[in-house]
Amino acid sequence: MRSVRWAATAAAVLLGVNSSIAGAQATCTGNPCTVQVTASATVNDVLRLTLSSATANLGTPAEADYDAGFLDAAGPTASVKSNRPWHVDVAGAAAVFSYAGSLTNPNKPASQLLWGTTAGTYGNDMGSSAVLANGATGTGNASQAIFFRTMWSWATDVPGSYGLVINFTLAAP
Repeated sequence: MRSVRWAATAAAVLLGVNSSIAGAQATCTGNPCTVQVTASATVNDVLRLTLSSATANLGTPAEADYDAGFLDAAGPTASVKSNRPWHVDVAGAAAVFSYAGSLTNPNKPASQLLWGTTAGTYGNDMGSSAVLANGATGTGNASQAIFFRTMWSWATDVPGSYGLVINFTLAAP
């Protein structure tokens, strides 16, 4: 047992000597005298996605909305900070809206929630993932609003509460 302690002490002393020798390499003598130091840093990914709201009110469709077949609503604004190229994808988390009501579940498809980056223009739906915004370089403050159009049908959309979780996913390629 004593020899094990002695060996451990000897190893610690030798390591300390080696550290002193390495530290001594950063010295010089003479006139002029220059010592160089290598400065280094490790830069990790910085990716931050912030939504202006954790909920989106799609409204309450009235007779005119059923007649038109849709109701428009503004959604949250997505803000990104990133130190590299990035993209934000949007998709419904489920294939159908959840439903709470006294009638038979209409199984309203997620694809009936359309979205776009400009009010009045809805080229995407929540049935599949699509890019909301992207950046070819890093950015300290990029923002993009999202706008919704919910499709409503007299024949299929019965009274009750409908909900759909929407995934906003920030990723770096």
